[in-house]
Amino acid sequence: MFQLNKIKAAVCRLQAKSFMLQAFSLQCIIPHSSRVMMVTSVLVAFSTLQAQDTLSLARAVQIGLQNNFGVQIQKLNVEAASLNNTWGQTGLLPTISLSGGQNNSVVERKPANPFAVAGRNVSNNVLGQLDIQFTLFDGFAVSITKKRLEQLEALSKGNAAFVMENTVQSIILSYYQAGLEMERLQVLVKNREYSKERYVYVKLKKNLGSAISFDVLQEQNNYLTDSANVLRQEIVVKNSVRNLNVLLNEDINRTYQFTDPLEFEEQVYQYNDLRAKMVQSNTNLRNQFVSQELFHNATRSAQANLSPTLLLNLGGTGSLDQLNANFRTNTGNQIENTVGFVNRDANQPVYLSVNETTFAPLTQTGNSYGGYANLSLRFTLFNGGQLRRTIDNAQIQEKIAKLTTDQLKLSLENSLLATFDLYNLRRQLVSIAQTKLQAAELNLALANERYKNGALSAIDLRIVQENFRSSALEKVAAIFDGLSSRIELVRLTGGLVDNVR
Repeated sequence: MFQLNKIKAAVCRLQAKSFMLQAFSLQCIIPHSSRVMMVTSVLVAFSTLQAQDTLSLARAVQIGLQNNFGVQIQKLNVEAASLNNTWGQTGLLPTISLSGGQNNSVVERKPANPFAVAGRNVSNNVLGQLDIQFTLFDGFAVSITKKRLEQLEALSKGNAAFVMENTVQSIILSYYQAGLEMERLQVLVKNREYSKERYVYVKLKKNLGSAISFDVLQEQNNYLTDSANVLRQEIVVKNSVRNLNVLLNEDINRTYQFTDPLEFEEQVYQYNDLRAKMVQSNTNLRNQFVSQELFHNATRSAQANLSPTLLLNLGGTGSLDQLNANFRTNTGNQIENTVGFVNRDANQPVYLSVNETTFAPLTQTGNSYGGYANLSLRFTLFNGGQLRRTIDNAQIQEKIAKLTTDQLKLSLENSLLATFDLYNLRRQLVSIAQTKLQAAELNLALANERYKNGALSAIDLRIVQENFRSSALEKVAAIFDGLSSRIELVRLTGGLVDNVR
């Protein structure tokens, strides 16, 4: 009886000085040199923790939308689609072209034409032409093409919004996943502390002679098992933070202090409101509507090919010419040539004085210019039925797009209803898990008192402790599942994109 009183008094002193209890337990397990190293490691870890960046959920989303590779690629696609969406891309504006060239030739001539220049002819020509082409009418293809470019830009923005939506959802889930693993780590650490206290308590009882080595070894095994669980969970926490860094495109070994806790605020939704918002704002459905309009526009474009095309060409041409050859030139001398006889008398010749000429190399230059205005009409009368087949195929693709839209609506409605039911279920499971944890905590406290009073065995206390651990882990898992379902509801109704915009 006296020994039992001493044990109870010792236990009361240990409970009153929990910090001293932990120090005592460390001294019992760890050598002095290791204790010094451990204290140093704790100080370093504490200073590292102080140096960690704080990361809120909103800041994580902002960093991800700025750095994520997929988001950056989609932004460039939107920029390219915006650059293409111009009237100049539709063919409305005229086409202006300027062409030029130079021709050089050397020709040796013995012409039959008396007016051609005989001998070596060296010619040089510089040609230029300015051509302007207008499309006056092409079956409204210009307006159809402009509408198509606008739809392509809208589809590109929709695809970017879809990628951003998935990225935001992944970041939020990864952020909460890291928080979940940290909460699990805290539960396992707390569970390990319970095992350590019992281990120290049983060792103290053995030193006082009221416990045997079997009890000490059993509690030591429990403590080591819980310590191994903590070590494994620490690796899981590191990996979850690394996965978040991959999404944020940050240094993979960067660590944070998460400012948004893993909490679930109960919120009640009405299915009809969610369905109406989904039909109006769901990103995937909106993209499908744009895609359906593109197919309708393709049908109109194919029908426009049945109309004639009227073109107007305006322009001007010009050239600079140069010819180097042996031309007949005047020497300045006069010569007399007999051109006839008076009364056919050979003694009375008639003379004509002419300038003497000779062939000399000369260079002649010249130019030419002009303009034109032409109208051309092109109308396809028959090409083997290709135009009609193109229209028929476009109409079939348009019908397929409409059926695809209806199929997507039905699939999204099914997903929304399933997610809605799952959210309501998990919302109730969170409440149940919280109540279950409160009961498990109270049961563990009572069981611990009964164990210390000798009314409960160590095995039964271990079972109660495992129930507490399971309840605590179940609670944080239920909260994460509830948050995941809520995020999925928001995504299906287009809320994530609205928040990003």
